[in-house]
Amino acid sequence: MIIVFPVLLVAQTTNKTQVAIPKQVTLEKTITTVVTDNTGLNWIGTLDGLICYDGKRWHEINKKNSIIPSNKILSIAVYGDSKYIGTTEGLLEIKNNEWKVFTTQNSKLPSNKIRKIIIKNNTIWMATAKGLTSFNGDFEVLLSVENNGIMDDNFISMSIDHNNTIWLGTNNGLYSFEKNIWRVFTTKNSNLPSNKIWGIVIDSENRKWFGTKKGIATLLNDEWALFNKKNTPIKTNLIRSITFDDYDRVWVGTEKNITSYDGEKWKKHKITKKHTFVTNMFIDSFDNKWICTPKNVIVYNDDGVEFKDNIITNNSVIVSK
Repeated sequence: MIIVFPVLLVAQTTNKTQVAIPKQVTLEKTITTVVTDNTGLNWIGTLDGLICYDGKRWHEINKKNSIIPSNKILSIAVYGDSKYIGTTEGLLEIKNNEWKVFTTQNSKLPSNKIRKIIIKNNTIWMATAKGLTSFNGDFEVLLSVENNGIMDDNFISMSIDHNNTIWLGTNNGLYSFEKNIWRVFTTKNSNLPSNKIWGIVIDSENRKWFGTKKGIATLLNDEWALFNKKNTPIKTNLIRSITFDDYDRVWVGTEKNITSYDGEKWKKHKITKKHTFVTNMFIDSFDNKWICTPKNVIVYNDDGVEFKDNIITNNSVIVSK
């Protein structure tokens, strides 16, 4: 994937823009996550480093210019002025501009591969390649093969619902975890269409949406519903990305199209003249959709793409090397 960021990109009045940087600094990158902090700065994780971008300026952070443990960024979470960045080689904490790295060698982390981070109730929850882990001053493994005897603790996706139940997806089924009680859902004991759970989101009604290899399953009050290419505008059942915006809409990206659901009806979104092959999709705090394709990154918004024009010291990046 080629993504390029312009040195100067003003707030857009059109509904989409292609993000690019000058040719001489073009890098091949695959975006894995996009998160906006409280200053309006976008933190963009890729498999070739971390990018900070505010709509006008960009700054790249990697192993050459910082203490980040790996250039392969898998997850980012923001809590106040603190940032937590999960990589394939450990966790980076940026707190009050102080940088600290946690690994299996200097902490109780069960795995250095941290695929998803969610901060809720003053606790940092991490889905790792060897179990569900919490961090609140110290690390604690809460759900794993070793501790609980579950079949698969290589967690790919994670979300936390309104009842504080943690939902975790693997390639071998779905897990729920609440107050040290866990359940497993598979195609054999539930209406899941596939055991490969690649995305999980929670809507405003506390309905769970599970993006799988064979369509979407939802769960609300023990009632399941299935969405696929037969009953929606989704053109393929292989769900590559599923996310949720601030307007109670679920967005679904596949290799053939982009659709959204507002609780009543589905809507197709035509981003380009040809069909859009979506490898991943994220929504920032300005409701911009970051649509990743094999060739580029498109930033899309029905109301016009915007970034916070705030080039001042409180949204600058201080790097620790």
